[in-house]
Amino acid sequence: MLRRRFGTAAVLAPIVVGAIVLGGPYVVALVLLVTARASYELARALTLPYPAAFGAGALPVLLAVPFGTTGILAGVMLGLPWALFWLAGYPEARTLRAMLALMLMATWVGAPLAHVYLIGDQTNDLDGVYLVLIAVAGPWVSDSGAYFAGLLFGRHPLFPSLSPKKTIEGAIGGIVLTTAVVAPLANLLLDLPLWTSALAGVVISIVSQAGDLFESILKRLLGLKDLGRALPGHGGILDRIDSLLFTAPAVYYLYTLFLT
Repeated sequence: MLRRRFGTAAVLAPIVVGAIVLGGPYVVALVLLVTARASYELARALTLPYPAAFGAGALPVLLAVPFGTTGILAGVMLGLPWALFWLAGYPEARTLRAMLALMLMATWVGAPLAHVYLIGDQTNDLDGVYLVLIAVAGPWVSDSGAYFAGLLFGRHPLFPSLSPKKTIEGAIGGIVLTTAVVAPLANLLLDLPLWTSALAGVVISIVSQAGDLFESILKRLLGLKDLGRALPGHGGILDRIDSLLFTAPAVYYLYTLFLT
């Protein structure tokens, strides 16, 4: 399993890094591709027509390009009449599960992924690249720290009713490793004070783990092991980006607090 995870990461990493470095439309295209796959997974899991799910997720991303954070909010709000259209025209969409899928695509997928674009768009070129890389790689670092710390030292369950395998020791390991990696990078590349850089590392790891727990709750409620099988060793795309969906907005608003 671990070998398959590393193999998938080795394939995806150059694509993700390339889009981030090129920036602008390449990031938007990558975000829309991820949104498209996430839409397929949620539509299948919650029995919703695919175009309905994709539209709800894509609106915040597309409107963020010309209008920034106001566009993200507008995209989420437009999800309501979008949902009404599908409820009126497609009887099979008139279920609580389908409504949940529409709301999740707008608020859990579309709006957070739109922040990935904003991080790069509303900063100078190099700072934007560094910040997006931190937002994307931070969850991977936190996940690795939590995994190995939990494997070696895990004794006390973190939230046994939500995710039995997660431990307090693993969570601490994720925070420590993320801070150890993010703090010097943010200090060096973004010229942030060391205490601010360390705070960023702690916040990124905490929200990253919260994102993972949120998806664990969702899958438990739906009775699913994974939301998809697109990525060997990881499950679906949502199983891979669950932490990013919490981390990207956190990095963006940390940037607005400390770098603007």
